[in-house]
Amino acid sequence: MKIFKRNRIVESFISIGLLVPLMSNVALADANVACGNGATITNITVFGGSYTASNNCGNNVTITTSGSKNIGGGNETANTNGIYFSMNGPHPAFTFGDSLTVTTSGSFVDAIRTNGTSSVNGVYTVIAGDNATLTATGSNSNGINVAQSPNTGAGYGRVYLGQSSNIIVRDGTAVRVNLSSQAPFYNLAYIGDNANIQAGGTGTNGSNTLGYAVYAGNRDSVLTNGTASGTNAVAVIGSGATIKTTGNNGHAVYANKGGVVQLQGSSAAVNISTDGSGADALRAEKKLTLGNNFNALGGKIELTGDTTITLAQPDTAYAMHTLGDGSVISSSKTNYYIGSDDKLYDGAGTIVNDAAKVTSGASGIYNITGNLFAQSGLIDLAMTDTSNFTGMTKLDTYTYNDAGGNPVTDNQGVINLNIDGVNSIWNMIGDSELTNLTLNGATLKYSEPLAGAAFTPKTLTVDNDYNGNNGTLVLNTVLGDDASATDKLIVKGNTSGHTDVAINNIGGFGAQTIQGIEIVEVGGLSGGTFSNSQRIVAGSYDYFVRSGSTINGADAKNWYLISGLPPDPTPDPDPTPDPDPTPDPDPTPNPTPANVDPVYRPESGSYIANLAAANTMFITRLHDRLGETQYTDALTGEKRVTSMWLRNVGGHNRFNDSSGQLSTTSNRYVMQLGGDLAQWSTDGLDRWHVGAMAGYANNSSRTHSDVSRYSSTGKVDGYSVGLYGTWYANNADKTGIYVDTWALYNWFNNQVQGEQLHMEDYKSDGVTASIESGYSFKVGESERTSYWLQPKAQVIWMGVSANDYTETNGTRVKDDTNNNLMTRLGLRAYANGHSQIDDGKDREFQPFVEVNWIHNTENYTVIMNDVKNSQVGAKDIGELKLGIEGKLSNNVSTWANVAQQWGTDSYTDTQGMFGVKYSF
Repeated sequence: MKIFKRNRIVESFISIGLLVPLMSNVALADANVACGNGATITNITVFGGSYTASNNCGNNVTITTSGSKNIGGGNETANTNGIYFSMNGPHPAFTFGDSLTVTTSGSFVDAIRTNGTSSVNGVYTVIAGDNATLTATGSNSNGINVAQSPNTGAGYGRVYLGQSSNIIVRDGTAVRVNLSSQAPFYNLAYIGDNANIQAGGTGTNGSNTLGYAVYAGNRDSVLTNGTASGTNAVAVIGSGATIKTTGNNGHAVYANKGGVVQLQGSSAAVNISTDGSGADALRAEKKLTLGNNFNALGGKIELTGDTTITLAQPDTAYAMHTLGDGSVISSSKTNYYIGSDDKLYDGAGTIVNDAAKVTSGASGIYNITGNLFAQSGLIDLAMTDTSNFTGMTKLDTYTYNDAGGNPVTDNQGVINLNIDGVNSIWNMIGDSELTNLTLNGATLKYSEPLAGAAFTPKTLTVDNDYNGNNGTLVLNTVLGDDASATDKLIVKGNTSGHTDVAINNIGGFGAQTIQGIEIVEVGGLSGGTFSNSQRIVAGSYDYFVRSGSTINGADAKNWYLISGLPPDPTPDPDPTPDPDPTPDPDPTPNPTPANVDPVYRPESGSYIANLAAANTMFITRLHDRLGETQYTDALTGEKRVTSMWLRNVGGHNRFNDSSGQLSTTSNRYVMQLGGDLAQWSTDGLDRWHVGAMAGYANNSSRTHSDVSRYSSTGKVDGYSVGLYGTWYANNADKTGIYVDTWALYNWFNNQVQGEQLHMEDYKSDGVTASIESGYSFKVGESERTSYWLQPKAQVIWMGVSANDYTETNGTRVKDDTNNNLMTRLGLRAYANGHSQIDDGKDREFQPFVEVNWIHNTENYTVIMNDVKNSQVGAKDIGELKLGIEGKLSNNVSTWANVAQQWGTDSYTDTQGMFGVKYSF
């Protein structure tokens, strides 16, 4: 166990031999008391005159007392407290080994109590080892009560418990340290690490003190006539303690009238919780001591390390609450020690008399659920990495009555928060005010509204200075125009450091801003910077955090959300000589700020690319699908073809959007397989045939914004199944008309991934259908080759669409293309023949060149929260196609071609295709 000794804290281990196996009541005025290991005692009462005896007991001593104290008077020798000291002599002490057990059951009795008398410099001490258990089940009882000495005396008490103590009180105070009458003499309770301290009962600080777990100060009804002032009631609680109260108004840790509580969370967090209404976790309060000078002194709570606070009823109580000037809750540590004169000193060797004194800084991991309220006084916290604070901060004044009954109002309270580390966060649940705030890489997050609840913006007001220091500010905003509702940071003093801003969009559809949505207001020097490293999106727009100094008409010190990039500010013109004064002209209204072009999200380009690809990847032309169809059947010798065919397509596409900000590139792959199901002729010259086909295709795209520099990717992959039918007039000299039709059902999986945004997955499906017709006529021939022209026309209906889709960020995405009709007019020139070396063989080739004009009735268009964006440049397209088709044998034919398309607005498409057909 740890024991305080003169100038230092020393480690001491108590080992007592067997002295007394069993004792009954012990009451003495001046004698030695010894109790051995395992002793069972009813109670111990030490009282009387000058007393210098030392009393040692062994391990596992059990003290059990029952009955209630007659608080109306009577001889204190009849006291029923478990262990009771009330002496005049200097330095009496009672020492116990480990596992001391003290149980009381009566009213107004304590497990351990020290009570001084009138002798100068009298100190009475109780020391117990590890694993002590103190239980008080009666009403108005205490676990440890270091009581106030009489008004004219200077006696004072100290209680020391080792590690892993259990102090359980049903209706009273678990650890109570009252003020000493004469400063700088003091009362002290020291509880070692890993203690369990619990108190029940309704919190009361009147004629008695009830309901508190750890208490340092004095009752309101006590009138102290000595020289008491400052820090002369000290409670020190070791690391890893659990401190809990269950009653209404039962504060877990309470310091008043100059009392000091030090919570040492250096090696393990001190865990503090309250269950009752109005029960603060930490409360430091200024009250009149009513001594010779009628001083009003505040309490002080020092947090030297990790601290966890939980309130069962946070709406009625505070995690930390200071009342009155001089009341302090702080990340600090005063190294108290006992001098040779038995006075209390701090680490600098100064007698401690000032409850508001902070001698050295400290820090720790804070996990706080509850609000902080500085009702005058000071809350000063240094939170290290992984701290978590969920609650509000509040500042106000505190009014109390002086000794003459006159109201006195103290200054407004002060809250300083220094939150350190990228893993630390303050979840701010309501409007808050504090004095100074530093984030040091931490996150300040304004809590989101509950599902289904109306959005009420929150404001944090920093009365003095704000230092972002690479922290993050997370706000809720209805992303729309300048008048949009938003959370806000107001700094009345100066700003410094850099802050990254993230925005949670609360149902905003996105809109064009002019000056922007004001999110940070600065009253002093605006030396800090704010920006968004992560994207802020709503509807079709990207938003950005910008300084008012870059926005026409905005306050230069403030910071705004804008959905466009502001124009460069006009430079100040060179000064000119002052002209002769002229009469003041009539005032003119302020000019309207220039419009700011909105910044479109690149995701709209990805949605467009997916839509265009889903409608066009599976479209075919007769020659794309079948190659030359009129080679002689290898088995029948007739010009009728039964075949299976396969084609593979690779393509690359580029287009821009209607905003002029986005450029998209994509790559596609298509594989289709088909074959004839039936064929026939009606007159011996024509040919009819029908077939089935199916395919797989995928397209990957990337859209880049030339304005925001953000990018997005799109991906679509899917399948198609359908039928085709063809009729050839096919007269004897191979001239004539053909008609080709097909219809496909297509279905696709789609993805859009915006930079720094969630992946969006959605489906699309629909029917595409075509009718094509052409006419072949011979324009010449040679010995082995004939030359042909084939004008043609095609109409394709494109009905693939996606259902309306809502992105993770709330943006509603809608396909607005409305069934595009693609028409094509073209001319194909080809030669059909073979070389001399292929004379007598079944090999023929058909090189060709083809030109086409393609027209689309619709631009592929998406609507994102009522804002349209479209593909441009594809309304009218010119195409050049080169290729060759060939029969390698009576059974096998192949074809290959490349095509290049050009549109307006830099639209291009490049495609290569290879096909093979097996005839049988």
